[in-house]
Amino acid sequence: MSRRNQTMSITIVTGRGFFAILLLFISSTLVSAQTHDEWIRYDSKEGRYSVLLPSQPTVDSQEATSTSGNKFTQYKATVTGANVVYMIGYFDYSPPTTFTLAKGRDGMVNAVKGTLVSERSISLVGAPGLEIHVAAKDEAGSEFVIFARFYDIDHRVYVVQFITTKAGEATADIKANKYFDSFQVMKRP
Repeated sequence: MSRRNQTMSITIVTGRGFFAILLLFISSTLVSAQTHDEWIRYDSKEGRYSVLLPSQPTVDSQEATSTSGNKFTQYKATVTGANVVYMIGYFDYSPPTTFTLAKGRDGMVNAVKGTLVSERSISLVGAPGLEIHVAAKDEAGSEFVIFARFYDIDHRVYVVQFITTKAGEATADIKANKYFDSFQVMKRP
């Protein structure tokens, strides 16, 4: 690896994997919706975060490649419900590699061939973040929206996503806000 500064541009939501998740939640109308009181606190010791979720997530990982060709592992926790997906992903990077929130945003928008609806700068525990709202369509033409928050904290990037159908967007605020507002990062041991 060269000693020059390399910028990392990736996204937790990618190609085929994203559309498989999208199809799962679009066709999951048989899954009963959780009430707001049934949510659980999920603590990821490895990920050093906690978050409220409507049920226990499925946890897995995948190998990814940065735009500079470096391989790294992405970890994610996912809950799929009636017309909604909650997904928390994270990955680590080490110097001289860098991560930029703008390239993370662009990577996500491009991966879903979507349109950036809005964005705003945010922070968590004093670290920079970016909140985005993306509109897109799946391969069958069904419309969906992604609300995502990116955080770059101590060489670890967290991507917290709330994905719903376009029709479900109008009523998603309470669930999305509860989910996003509950996300906390634990201190490094």
